Amino acid sequence: MRRATEFTAYSRKSLQPSEVINSKQLFVFCFFLALLSSGCSVTRTPDATQLPYPAQYRQALSEFSGDPNIETETVDRFVDFLSNLGDPSTGAMASALYAPDLHFSDALMVTRDKQTVVDHFTRLSKAGTRVSVEIHQTLHNMHDVYLIWSMQARFTPVRKEVVSDTIGITHVRFNDSGQVILHQDFWDSGHGFYAHIPVLGAGVRAVARRFAADK
Repeated sequence: MRRATEFTAYSRKSLQPSEVINSKQLFVFCFFLALLSSGCSVTRTPDATQLPYPAQYRQALSEFSGDPNIETETVDRFVDFLSNLGDPSTGAMASALYAPDLHFSDALMVTRDKQTVVDHFTRLSKAGTRVSVEIHQTLHNMHDVYLIWSMQARFTPVRKEVVSDTIGITHVRFNDSGQVILHQDFWDSGHGFYAHIPVLGAGVRAVARRFAADK
């Protein structure tokens, strides 16, 4: 494998057929957004710590050291998974890919429960979200792998389909069985997701304008 001073580039895309969010999913979705907009704290999964997510990440770095002898096939398998988010097989792929003992944070939730991760990705495919992910670079240094990507997602929060175009980095570590034990996403969920939600999106954009540089 290559060191951090080098990189392997991937360019794989996947665009899946759209589905329509059913009323039950919409109710849960709107309830979650209402909690955010009212300033309430969202309860994380039972096994997640009560620390802020940056502190949880730092703690996970020491707890989940990972295997330094990562095979190329292991990284390729994870790249394939990210490149096909939203596919009907996403949940099954996540079940095989993630380890029972893990730390997962994607800016939308933080958990150390594998089933919660599997359910998270399963809901993504069932909600009719169409995702196209392009992996620009894969950086590997010992037990750390960093994926630099851009993602375009099409989803229907209420009635009208919206398109989110965003960029980010995923930090992953694997155990000696090739399963993910640490998954940390770094991306702007405000602009990439919440800004596209009716009502809530207007508030997100208004806050962003207040901190934007004067023109």
